[in-house]
Amino acid sequence: MFLSSFLIVFLPLIGSILLLFVGSNNKKLFTNLIAITAIGIPLVISSFLFINYLFDSTAVTSYILYTWLHSNKLIFSLGFLVDSLSIFMAFIVTSVSFLIHVYSIGYMKEDDGYNRFFIYTNFFTFSMLLIVFANNFLQLFIGWELVGLSSYLLIGFWVQKESAILANLKAFIVNRIGDVGLILGVCLVFVYCNSLDYFTFFESLDSLNNKSISFLGYDILVLPLIALLLFIGAAAKSAQIPLQFWLPDSMEGPTPISALIHAATMVTAGIFMIARLSPLYDQSIYVSDIILVIGCITALSMGLVALTQNDIKRIIAYSTISQLGYMAVALGATYYSLAIFHLMTHAFFKALLFLCAGSIILKCHHEQDIRKMGGLKKTMPITYMTFLLGALSLIGLPIFSGFFSKDLIVDVLMFEELPIAYYTLVLGIFITTLYISKIFFIVFNGEDKIQNINKNEAEHSKVILAPMGILAVFSTIIGLVLFEPVIKENFFSTSLTDTNRMTNFFKSYVLSSHEFIIHSFTSLNFFSLISGLVFSYLFFSKYPKLIDKFKNKFNKLYMILVGEYGFTYLSNTYFPKKIRRISEVLWKSSDEKIIDGYFVNGLANFINNFSLKIRNIQSGYLYHYAFTMIISLVLFLLFFYDF
Repeated sequence: MFLSSFLIVFLPLIGSILLLFVGSNNKKLFTNLIAITAIGIPLVISSFLFINYLFDSTAVTSYILYTWLHSNKLIFSLGFLVDSLSIFMAFIVTSVSFLIHVYSIGYMKEDDGYNRFFIYTNFFTFSMLLIVFANNFLQLFIGWELVGLSSYLLIGFWVQKESAILANLKAFIVNRIGDVGLILGVCLVFVYCNSLDYFTFFESLDSLNNKSISFLGYDILVLPLIALLLFIGAAAKSAQIPLQFWLPDSMEGPTPISALIHAATMVTAGIFMIARLSPLYDQSIYVSDIILVIGCITALSMGLVALTQNDIKRIIAYSTISQLGYMAVALGATYYSLAIFHLMTHAFFKALLFLCAGSIILKCHHEQDIRKMGGLKKTMPITYMTFLLGALSLIGLPIFSGFFSKDLIVDVLMFEELPIAYYTLVLGIFITTLYISKIFFIVFNGEDKIQNINKNEAEHSKVILAPMGILAVFSTIIGLVLFEPVIKENFFSTSLTDTNRMTNFFKSYVLSSHEFIIHSFTSLNFFSLISGLVFSYLFFSKYPKLIDKFKNKFNKLYMILVGEYGFTYLSNTYFPKKIRRISEVLWKSSDEKIIDGYFVNGLANFINNFSLKIRNIQSGYLYHYAFTMIISLVLFLLFFYDF
C-alpha cells in the first residue's frame, strides 16, 4: 500500500521534472510519452485500489515517509493517509487529469509553450494528490500552496496576454486572503495540540471542546474558531461567496486548464479538506450553519449570474461556482459523503462540458461568444451528443450521474427539515437548467453564424474526441453504478463521521437506486427541472426576442447580475484604485520623504555638507597643523588632569 500511494503521488512530480530536462525543442512525442505515462500509471494504480476498496472500505493506514523535525514530542513529517476517502479522491483526480492530458495533446499542438504546458499540468496534479494523501496539517498546507502556485502559472500561461496576467494575479491575491485563515487555523491546531497530525488532533477534540481564547474581552471557543479559520481558506479555494470572483477570470488560461481547475483540482481542495476534517466540523455547529448559508447563497446567486453571461467558458465557470455551493450545503448539513459524491459526478460532467467548449472554440476559430455561434449540430455531431449528455447530467435528469448526487443533497435538506435551504436549491435546479440550455439551444441550433467552417472536414482528431466520449460515458452511468456501493453502503464509514446520519436517511427515505429514480419523478426537483427545460426552449429557441424584452424591462436587475452583484467593480476598479492611492501616499510620505529624504539622501547630504566644512581645516600649512595639535593636547590635559 505504501509503494502504491507513493507512486500515485510522486510520479506526476517525476514527470514534471523530466519534462524540465527534456526541454522545449524536443519532439512532442517525448513530451506526450512522459506526461501521459506520469499520470497514466497513477490512474491504473488508483483504479485498482478503488476497486479493492469497493469490496472492503474499512482499511485505514498511515505512513511516515520523511521526518523533518523530531524534538521531544514535536514531530514534523511528510506521510500518507490511505483510506476510502483518499483512494476515492485519487481515482477522481487521476482519471480526470489523464483524460484532460490526452485531450491537450490535440488542443495545444500548435502552441509554442507545449512542453511548458505539460510541466505545469503534471505538477498541478502532483500538488492536488499531495493534499489528498496528507496525514497532517503541515503537508496539507504545503500541497495547498503548491496548488495555488500551479493555478497561478496555468491561468497566466499565455504570458503575452495582459488579461491572463491580471487574472492569475487576482487568483493569487484572493487565495492569499484565504490562506491567512488557513495558516491561523493550522497555528491554533499546533498551539493547542502540540502536533499537526490529523489523528492526534481528532483525539484531542473532546479535551478542546470547552477551551476558549480571550480576545478583546470576549471568550471565543477554540474549536469553532479553528473550524471557521480553516473554512475561510476552503472558501477561497472552492470559490464560495464572497471569495468567488477570481474563478470566472481563470478562464483566461487554455481550456484544458479550465477543465482541470474546475473539475479535479484546485476548487475541489476546499471541499475535500472540510470533509477530511469532519470530526472537527461535527463539534462546530454554528460554523456548519455558516457553511450551509454560504453554500445556499453561492448556489443560487452564481447560477443567476451565469444566466446573463454570453462567453461559453464563463457560463460554465459560474456553473462550477454554483455546483460548489451545492457541495458546501451538503457539508454544512454535515452529510459529508453526499458532498464528496457530488464532487465526483461534478468532476466528470464539468470536465466534459469544458472539453466540449474547447472543441467548439477550436472549430469556431477561437470565438467564445455564443451569440456569434449557431447551427453546429450537423457540423459537430460528436461534440453535440457529448455536450448533451454532460448538460443532462448537470441539470440532474433522472438516471444521469448528476441526478444521483445533486438530488440526494436537495432531498436530504427536506429530510433534515431545512425548508429554506431546500427551496433555494430547488430554485437553483431551475436556473441551472436555464443557463446550460441557453448554450445548447443557441450554439447547436438556429442559423449557422460562423463563417469559413469546412463542413466536410472531420470534426476534430481522435485525440480530442476520445476523452470527450469517455467522459460522456462516465457522466451518464457512474452515478448509477456507484450509488449503492459508495453511498448506500457507507463507503466512507471509516473516513467520515456521517455514517449514522446516512444510515437513518436511507432507512427512512431512500431504499435503492431504482426506487430513488421512481420517487424523483414525483418530486419538486423534477418539476423544477422540467419547468426549466420548457422555459429555456421558449426563451432561447422558440421566441428568442423575449430575452431582449426581459432585459429592457428588468434592466437594473440585469446590470446587477452582469456586474456579479458589484464584485466585478470592487475587484477590478474600487479596490485597485484604493490600494493604488494608499500606495502612492505611502510612497510619497514614507518612502520619498522619510526613508529617501532623511535616512538615505538626508544622511548622504549631511555627510557631504559636514565634509565640505571640515575640509577647510586642511590648509596645507605646517604651522596650522602644529597649532591644532597643541590646542588639542591642551584640551586633552584639561579634561583628563585631576586638579
